Amino acid sequence: MKSAAVIGGVTLAVLASLPAALPALAADLSPIAARPAVSSYIPAQFFWTGFYIGAGIGGSWDSVTFIDPLPATPPVAFAPTASPAPKGFLVSGVSGINYQISSVVVGVEADFTGTWAKGSAVDSLGDTLSTSVFWTAAFTGRLGMAFDRLLVYGKGGAAFDYDRDTAMSTTGTTAVGSLYRVGWTLGGGVEYAVTDHWTGRLEYDYLRFPSKALTLQGNATTPPNTGFVNTSIGLNISEIKLIMAYKM
Repeated sequence: MKSAAVIGGVTLAVLASLPAALPALAADLSPIAARPAVSSYIPAQFFWTGFYIGAGIGGSWDSVTFIDPLPATPPVAFAPTASPAPKGFLVSGVSGINYQISSVVVGVEADFTGTWAKGSAVDSLGDTLSTSVFWTAAFTGRLGMAFDRLLVYGKGGAAFDYDRDTAMSTTGTTAVGSLYRVGWTLGGGVEYAVTDHWTGRLEYDYLRFPSKALTLQGNATTPPNTGFVNTSIGLNISEIKLIMAYKM
């Protein structure tokens, strides 16, 4: 009888506490409260539209078709040629503007490159023909495909150059001349947006300058012994550049 009374009292106490405990227990077991917070932040896609300016370094390797202008003893029917291959370090500056349409990026760009490319070759007469390229420049259009922060592009347009050319014989006869050239260029590369304003690119450019007549001046003794000799020189230039640019 006593045990039944004890059991009945405990049961009534438990039942009396349930209305107050159930809301708290329900809150603890709620799946919404137990679920970890999920961030809704989505990084913004990089947009290539805008003006930029930059600078870079690289290397140049060139090929030259150089007709020997010096007099031969005995005279020859056709002047020999040689192919100097100038090579050297370069420093480049670029500026341009891009406009992005969906994933397509179009733009225009100007660049100026100072080069230290020099090379010489000896022709069949033993004369040494040398070419030094001092600078190149280009004005080009660009067309690329953007993959968020990565841009793959091609470019093409007008190219310019200044070079100095020298012919020297084994007897000490020397003639020197300089050329400003206009030609064309094609190139391409990959560019990556390191930050929202800084981009880095690796680029290759091919510059083609057709053969051009040039009068060299020196101590050549071709009649009428004026010291001037005429030649024709063609030039092809390959440049590879690593460029950092700041996008406004």
